[in-house]
Amino acid sequence: MRFVYVRVGWEGSAHDSRVLMDAISNPDAAFPVPPVGKYYVVDAAYRHMPGFMAPFKSGPGGKSQTAQKGEFNRCHSSVQNIIERTFGVWKMRFKILDGPMKNYPIEAQRNIVVACCVLHNFIREMQPYDVYLANEANMDDAHTAGAQIPQLHVTPEALNDWKELRNAMADHMYLHRNE
Repeated sequence: MRFVYVRVGWEGSAHDSRVLMDAISNPDAAFPVPPVGKYYVVDAAYRHMPGFMAPFKSGPGGKSQTAQKGEFNRCHSSVQNIIERTFGVWKMRFKILDGPMKNYPIEAQRNIVVACCVLHNFIREMQPYDVYLANEANMDDAHTAGAQIPQLHVTPEALNDWKELRNAMADHMYLHRNE
């Protein structure tokens, strides 16, 4: 896993989905929107919309509404776990990121985060087998339920198309789950 975009300068208490919505809606942020047919995997705290694949919402009692949706969510969770583990490895490798930042000026704090991202990507490029990632088995889930998510205008048609894509993926995963 490599970082493709870094948005620094927000307070640590800002919810990830709020930071993402700001990056997407701000043309000056130069957020790399995925090309057609590609997407970022996001957890349930994020909005399911074009370019961002969220899991299906749970039905009554926390269960998936269909076997297909359950299979999709299981696969989605596996990918999401890799993402969370990557952040855990990043904090293990760069201890300065684990916990509150010292009393450095804000600009220095921003530079430290960006430098750690660049160094992480460089290490991943030069050393594809990552000892930290291989040894890390149990990372805490960074999911924050119930956070307020800013709205971004997406047409109903685009949202419906994106939901249909997720449904088709769920059907395909379910049909081919034993292959």
